[in-house]
Amino acid sequence: RAANAGRIRSLGQRFGLVTGETSLMVLETVEDYVEHEIAPPVELRAAYEQAWASRVRDRERSQRERLDEVAVAFEERREWWNRDWPKGRPPAPPKLERRRGEADRVTDGYAAADAAAAPVAAAPSPPPAPASVTQSMPEGNLALARERSTLDSVAVTGAAESVQVTLQPWQPDSPYARRLRAAPADRIYALYLDERDEHAASTAFYLDVADILFEKGQRGLALRVLSNLAELDLENRHILRVLAYRLMQAREPALALEQFRRVRGMAEEEPQSFRDLGLAQAEAGDPQAAIESLYEVVRRDWDARFDGVKMIALTELNAIVANAGKPLDTHAIDPRLLGNLPLDLRAVLTWDSDNSDMDLWVTDPNGEKCFYSHPETYQGGRLSDDFTGGYGPEEFALRVAKPGKYRVEANFFGDRQSLVTGATTLQLAFITRFGTPREQRQIVTLRLKEAKETVLVGEFEVR
Repeated sequence: RAANAGRIRSLGQRFGLVTGETSLMVLETVEDYVEHEIAPPVELRAAYEQAWASRVRDRERSQRERLDEVAVAFEERREWWNRDWPKGRPPAPPKLERRRGEADRVTDGYAAADAAAAPVAAAPSPPPAPASVTQSMPEGNLALARERSTLDSVAVTGAAESVQVTLQPWQPDSPYARRLRAAPADRIYALYLDERDEHAASTAFYLDVADILFEKGQRGLALRVLSNLAELDLENRHILRVLAYRLMQAREPALALEQFRRVRGMAEEEPQSFRDLGLAQAEAGDPQAAIESLYEVVRRDWDARFDGVKMIALTELNAIVANAGKPLDTHAIDPRLLGNLPLDLRAVLTWDSDNSDMDLWVTDPNGEKCFYSHPETYQGGRLSDDFTGGYGPEEFALRVAKPGKYRVEANFFGDRQSLVTGATTLQLAFITRFGTPREQRQIVTLRLKEAKETVLVGEFEVR
């Protein structure tokens, strides 16, 4: 049925049949027929065609206006990308207005930057780590060494020669997870079967077991365990998103594609559904389909809370076009929006729960933290729009990276709904040399339960 949904819908509309793709409706006015895109009786046909033509003109005008707005935003990103940013010590940051009524977050965010901006001697002391890093996750150990760069100033004239990504593996601390983690590799699946009845309805259980199996080299069994998520709640797009993200992390984009297509069918009103599908299509070796999916994000009208997705999707679209290895058909794309903007460093945060607010924080070698109240740093680090209503993505971008360490943190600001996995599942992609043939990416997945919880996810180290 899913493969023929379009034909079923067309037949239902043509012959007035109730199907799984159509429903019975009583249409009384021309406007009703236009609204639901159903051909009217002969006596209403002339009025319908006139109203339909007017609607088409309105749609075209609205789309031109949306693309004009995106073109302005893309030109502003080009200007940021083309600018030569200083790579020495920043001056003292200006005092910013408080947002969201939270003075403590703004103050904490500048503690490291203030220290870095203070006068330094020949051998400066490392700036203090942000206070939020001292928080720990109740479900796992996320401590990393708090090494800081003591670099005073450096001249950077090109892309970073060497970038190392260090990820802090996230490990759940539940009793069953400890039991499975301590077992030999050949015993884990048997122990999983022993625990399964008690946790059969838990999304987190299958995610945790699959992670442990991946760690122990039991890849086939890990994928089998993950497949249970597709059966838990077939109409829950949040669970299917988590499953597809985990399959992407496991380098199985072909398997993820089926789930992302299902999510898109359930949530066509959410641009993330098209972006996720497009990125999976690119990973699966279909760059043409990928840019078409991503351009849907760019050109369509979305709820205002999703506005920031367009520029991120456009950046990814251009990177795919530039590195496809063959010419792609871009005739449907507004030419003002074409142009690859490679980056030394890129970090992208997404999460699985709607109506929730996660924040991406990146602290650079100067001790300056890039986050929602301070979205542009002295050396040119740039944070995308702050998503306060669900899913993300939030993106940190830096064209030319100063040598040193870049600490990447995730902060759970809050949510307004119950969570399908008992916590919010976050995915953070660490990408180096984005938009070039040398692009590398690593992905880490973790869960946060408590509002105000902050974790150190990993680091870029630029040499």
